[in-house]
Formats: sequence, structure tokens, C-alpha cells
Amino acid sequence: MDEQQILDQIIRLSIDQWNNTFGGISALDICREIDISNESVMSRMEFLCKEGKGSLNANVELYVITLNTPTHDFEKKPKHIEIPGKSIKTHIFFPSKEILTEYFYSSNLVRKKYPEYKNRLHQGENQLQLVFFSDELLARYFEHPEIYETEDSLAGGDIRVTLEAPENRYLYVRYGKRKLKNGKTAVTAIFKDLSVMSPAEQRHWHSYELDSEETASYDPNFARFLARTYDGEFVDYPNPLQDITNVLKEVNEIIKNETIFKRVENSHLRFPVENTEKVFYDCCSELYKLVGADSLDQKSIKRILSKELKVNESEFIHLKTDRPLSSMQILALLESKLNIKNSFTKSIKEIGEYRIEADHKLTLALADEKNYVEFFLLLCEGFVKSGKYFISGMQQIKRT
Repeated sequence: MDEQQILDQIIRLSIDQWNNTFGGISALDICREIDISNESVMSRMEFLCKEGKGSLNANVELYVITLNTPTHDFEKKPKHIEIPGKSIKTHIFFPSKEILTEYFYSSNLVRKKYPEYKNRLHQGENQLQLVFFSDELLARYFEHPEIYETEDSLAGGDIRVTLEAPENRYLYVRYGKRKLKNGKTAVTAIFKDLSVMSPAEQRHWHSYELDSEETASYDPNFARFLARTYDGEFVDYPNPLQDITNVLKEVNEIIKNETIFKRVENSHLRFPVENTEKVFYDCCSELYKLVGADSLDQKSIKRILSKELKVNESEFIHLKTDRPLSSMQILALLESKLNIKNSFTKSIKEIGEYRIEADHKLTLALADEKNYVEFFLLLCEGFVKSGKYFISGMQQIKRT
């Protein structure tokens, strides 16, 4: 076998390996196929890289292992494999995208009609490479909880199908969120997760793919996604919506057998997935279902005021109108009796004002320069902050 034939064999074997595993091939693996040493293959891999035909993960330390299997006579016995158990330095070779793309279109792979992201893997895209999408693509998954299970946060989340999902909707993907220079947020996922989605799901994601966007220089939440995805770290994603649930539960646990909020969870509550006024109002409406007047347990709050703070029944009547106080007014009365600011009720009322917009204002689903995701986040953080202040005030009752 002359020099060119050896080089062609290395390229052929690396292409086969890539199309089977979407990974590189080691010089040791090539030794098992052609009768030259590991060192000889390594030097030729280096030459191919200089020629622009691939890239290397150089001087990787591998160990040869053997399995306890019955002895067989093999027609081909590798002559250049080192002693089992001994470490060996070798190269891992990756054929170039140009070579893989040329092979893809000249082989029968192109006729197999793979979906978008599997196609691109065959043409040399890295399994761990990130692809960026408009955050609007997530609406499909939040709007169909009967098909998709979702976990969402400021740094990202994951989506998987339920047992009831049709076969053409299959996917399991961990996604991140990346701030863009224009203030908006992009969704990102790796090729590996994208490539195993059903063809219909791959088409959906591809329709929202971004060509090129300038990313923000500082994005700590995206750094958390990278640490979890690439480094395998156990990283907590910031989740203000879960923080709201936690605050509501903590409020309910302060006074035994008394629940100030009747609801503490809402499966339809989410961050805006489109930067429109309408979607923002809809999210506020879902948030208000948790924290607003309909969720307040008026009887429980009145019992706390009567038993714990010795408030007279007459104080539950409005002086000017002679009508019973509303749930929100009774909550404000509780704050007053605790000698704390009415920041909790003010925060709830602010959310309620946007909920009213959702119910009564005719808004168009048009894109806006305003960043409604950030605005909604501020509302959530404001409620959590005021809720913790309210909890600290309620702790006075427990101490007395």
C-alpha cells in the first residue's frame, strides 16, 4: 500500500466513523484496519491536518482493555496494538466539514432524507455546538401541557413529551437562554439534542433559527447553562416563578391552620415567550390568579386579625360606605396592624392592574421595542421582595 492509499484509507475510515457516531477516530482504531503502527498513523493524521483535511485531539492517553471471552481464531490479527492495560498516547482525528459535506452529497446519505439537524451532523456539525433560536418557539410547548412537560427558568430549562404525546411530536431537549445585544433573549440548544427530535419537531425548531445575532457581553444566567451543559456541574437556575410559589407557601405556614393564599401553584404561569404587550398582559393575568383577590382567604385573614392581633369586628367595615372590606383591604389592614409598609398589597395591586388590561383592553400581538420579559421579571422580583418583608412582619405574631 503506497502513501496516498494509506492517507485515503485514514480519510475513508474517519468518514465511516463520523457517520456512525458523529465522533472522531483514534489512530489505534485505524491500526486495527491497516497494517501500520500507531505512531505512523499519528504522523499521517498530522499531515492531513496541515493539508486542511481535518482536525486533531492530539496526544490523548488511552488504555487497551481485553474482555474475558472464549478464544476464537480471527482472520486478521492486529500487529501493532500494545499490551492490554498499558496506557498509550494517540491522536483522535476528525475529518473536515468540507470532506464530510462532499461525501454526504456524493453518497446515498443524501437520499435518506434525514431531518434538518441530523443532516447537518452528517455534514460535520459538532454534536455539542450551540444553535440559537427566537424565544417565540417555546410557546408551542407551554400551550400544550397535555403533550409536553416543561421546566423553565431565566437560564433555561428542558422539554420532554408526555406518555400521551403522538409519535411525531417526540423530543427531549435541554435549552439555555442567551441575552442579545438588542436586549432580547434567544433560546439555544445543542445539535445532539436537536438531531434526535422527531422530524416534525426539527422542522419547528428550524423555522425559528436565528442566522447571526450579537450577544450581550455579560450574561451570568447563560454562564450557568454552560456550566451545567458542558461541565456537568450541579447548578441552580434562577427561577422567580418558583420563588413566588415558595413565598406563598411560606406565608401560609406562618400561622398554624391558617392559609392566607388559597392557591400557591399555577401550571399556566410562565414568562412571556413573545415580546408583545398582549403576551405580557396574559402572563400577568395568570400571575394574578395566584396572588390576587380571588386567591386570598378572607376568612383566614380575619381570624388572624381577630385572634392574634385582637382586632374588633367593627374594623372590618368601611367607615364611609358602611360595607364590608374587600379581601385586598383586609390584607392591607393586616399589614397596618403589623406596623409594616403596605408594600405587599401594593405589589399585588400593580400586578392586578396589568391583569385588568389583559381582560378588558383590546391589544394586538405585535412585536414591541419594550422588553416585556424583563418588565415581567421585575414584577415577579418585586412581589417576592415584598412577600419576604411581609413574612418578616408576620413573624411578630409567632414570637408573641
